[in-house]
Amino acid sequence: MKKLFISLLVACSFMLVVFLAPTQANAAQKIGIVFSESSEKYANTTHPGGTFNGQPVSEKVDYSSTYNKELKAFHLYQQQGFQVEKIYERDLNNLENLSQYDAIVFAYTVMMNHQQRENVKMYVRNGGGAIFAFQTARNESTKFPKPGQMDLSPLIYDVDSWVMEWDNLTEVFNSRFLDDIVLEHSTISNINTVHPIIQNTTKELGKSKLNLTKTDRDWVEVMKPWQGGSATPILYFSDYNYTDKPKTMKKNEFGAAHAIEYGKGRVVQIGFKIYDYINIDAKADWQDNENGAAYTTTNGDKDAQVFMKHALNWVAEKHNGYVPRRYNLSLYSDGVQSYVAPSGKFIFYSTVTVKNIGNVPARGTLKVEILDANDKVVGNGHERYIPGLAADSTTNNADQKDISTHTEKYQISMPGNLAAGTYTIRTSFIEGRDDRKNADEKFATIAEIKTLTRAKGSNKATIASAPFFPDVSPSNGAYYDIKNLYALGIVKGTNGKFNPQGTLTRLQATEMILRALGIPASSSATLNASDIKAGDYGYAVLATGLRYGIIALENGKINAHQPMTRGAMARALVNGFKLQGYTNNTFSDVPTSHAYYKDVQALYALGITTGYADNTFKPTGTVTRQNFAQFVNRTLYTNSK
Repeated sequence: MKKLFISLLVACSFMLVVFLAPTQANAAQKIGIVFSESSEKYANTTHPGGTFNGQPVSEKVDYSSTYNKELKAFHLYQQQGFQVEKIYERDLNNLENLSQYDAIVFAYTVMMNHQQRENVKMYVRNGGGAIFAFQTARNESTKFPKPGQMDLSPLIYDVDSWVMEWDNLTEVFNSRFLDDIVLEHSTISNINTVHPIIQNTTKELGKSKLNLTKTDRDWVEVMKPWQGGSATPILYFSDYNYTDKPKTMKKNEFGAAHAIEYGKGRVVQIGFKIYDYINIDAKADWQDNENGAAYTTTNGDKDAQVFMKHALNWVAEKHNGYVPRRYNLSLYSDGVQSYVAPSGKFIFYSTVTVKNIGNVPARGTLKVEILDANDKVVGNGHERYIPGLAADSTTNNADQKDISTHTEKYQISMPGNLAAGTYTIRTSFIEGRDDRKNADEKFATIAEIKTLTRAKGSNKATIASAPFFPDVSPSNGAYYDIKNLYALGIVKGTNGKFNPQGTLTRLQATEMILRALGIPASSSATLNASDIKAGDYGYAVLATGLRYGIIALENGKINAHQPMTRGAMARALVNGFKLQGYTNNTFSDVPTSHAYYKDVQALYALGITTGYADNTFKPTGTVTRQNFAQFVNRTLYTNSK
């Protein structure tokens, strides 16, 4: 009997370890539950309907409490053994604050501003986990509708395109919002049986299918993952008796929940009101007398609770997955011609195509300029804002609104007495939201250049490919970076050559970053340095660079013609482009106490640098011209928003 008792004790101890392990793992993780004051305020407001710029605006009615959903999330995960904390809107203002959490849960969080969305995006990209349950912050909190005013957020007037429905968070979801759709007597279940969230959920429930039903009419959010992307439907809108949009909605076609990988992080997006199905028994300051109860029209409390547990486990767990962010556009023009019209004007016309071939959406301004030998614009130029290029080549989508390619014909008029000579035609794409004016949020990312040559007395011009640096061959690892920066006008070269292995000076680095940001050297900027004075070569450039934190004094000197070090380069890029990034990786020669630690960490987290094979960064090492071109071009691509 004694041996049997010991055996049973060992067995029970083993079982205890097995059953406690998930809870212990949950408790070791730090989970933030967002309590959004603005979202609760927005839910409780009412606003009249009407028209805005000819578009109908629906009446905004009083919604059920957002705070109750946040309380449900908090108590649900607390009861499941997770270490949860309440976090608030102010915590979304700082990426460093967010980076302390293994995962963040957004329950019905509808109000954020652009910077908060950017911080959340970077948090996930750096390796954080997130659950977005239902609404996902389309509304611009800085433009909260005032009492008596219409709520314009359904017009997505800050975003301009359904491609960018969630502004800069759109690339995290790797999908496009399709529509808000009404369903009645609906069932949400799973077709997917292989994803870990579904496998673990069905295993714990002891059945192969989840079954969440709702008898009344309710709104759901339908989104479409982009082709070849990382968003995987794990729950589906599998049945319903009624929908207000039968042409769009199809049973078992659209995901009700998606598992997504972005950068080093993971996300679960839920397009229905899952907290309505969940019953929470907890004393709390519930609003509207709900007291944590599930809605009487729903069924599936246990299914929903277990699904939410394993969804959080999946986004919060440590893993080695990585889905790189590939900002990649192609731009080319054809049918280029130029001639003197009967009106006497010198006419230039062409067709330009810009195509998204990356895995993140893009938006920006297509710009064409004709420049003389002094880089002065000739004629009026041409500009067109493109509100959204999807990261998707699908053509037979639900409503033909996923557009990944934009093609347009344009015409530029120049003076009829255009002097004989060779001009540069620069066609560029300036990334950024049309209403964002900050230098670090609107900058050209790609360009193409051609030459336009008019012979003396000729009524036509010859169009040709622009010559490139003869000392930069296609076999050079930085060839495409240098070529793009040359087309953008960021690098100039000397005597027709680039000198790729030449050492970059502090003045040259400052000038290149300012050009990349589209910031002209300011004649009003001042510089109090002992080794340069107003009127000296490079003074205005360095003074402007100092203003933006791109360059700094060293013992009272600016050292304009000294080599740019790798550490100073890291700070110049971080300050100039306002880069954000956190990582657990630490280079052996850049400890946490190092002056450039946070700057180098940001470059590594964003994939702008990998350092050296021996895990060093060499912050005091010098930078060659071609190395710097690579860093700047990567920064342009990685920081597009």
